Amino acid sequence: MGARLKKPLWILFFFVAYIVIYGGIEIVFKRDLWNLGRQADMWKLIVTIICVGILVFCMYKVHTKLFKLTVKRKIQLMDLIFVFVTYIADRFSSYLISLWSSMAYGTSRINLVNFFFRVNLPLTTDKYIFALEALRLVCFAPLIEEFLFRGFLNNLLRGKVNTFVRMSIVSILFAAIHMPYYIQNWIQFIAYFIGSIILLLVYERRRSLFDAILLHSLYNSLLVILFIEIPRRFF
Repeated sequence: MGARLKKPLWILFFFVAYIVIYGGIEIVFKRDLWNLGRQADMWKLIVTIICVGILVFCMYKVHTKLFKLTVKRKIQLMDLIFVFVTYIADRFSSYLISLWSSMAYGTSRINLVNFFFRVNLPLTTDKYIFALEALRLVCFAPLIEEFLFRGFLNNLLRGKVNTFVRMSIVSILFAAIHMPYYIQNWIQFIAYFIGSIILLLVYERRRSLFDAILLHSLYNSLLVILFIEIPRRFF
């Protein structure tokens, strides 16, 4: 099989695996085939984290072999500062978009909080379930999504289309895969699209997935913190 065919097939395989892991496991545990009862959520998270961990390991191996990319330079203090400043700018732009969504769709304060800081964490007092969800969101979700979109898809399109088209395709697919749970209107779609563009720019600066993963993790970390604080302030 030629090298040109291997890359698209691997990317298709990882996309399907990504959807199967998150969608398939959810469906299986909702049916409660093993009569786990109240422990179903915890076992669902454990199985998800294990499967995602295996998938990320496979992605790393395949990505390294297929693309053989080298980081432009070693990470420096200025690179970390750049990621942090970019994070602040991204949060500010997202805040403005959330206000736009609120005005356009008449979103109430509580619904606005749910939209902008929405996170797939269960409303539970079980600290173990919450910890597993936070681990999945902060560590595993950024890893799998950055490898998939900024790593595989972005580098597959490199050289085949111009930079604008490449970033647009990656960002549209990134936003689309978060529908319908996180995205309910076109303004929210734009928010995810812009977020993906920012992650791409951060990645391209050093051609390093570490920078994009770090920024993605910072964003998701804030969601976890806000999920703890928002109920105290708004509910």
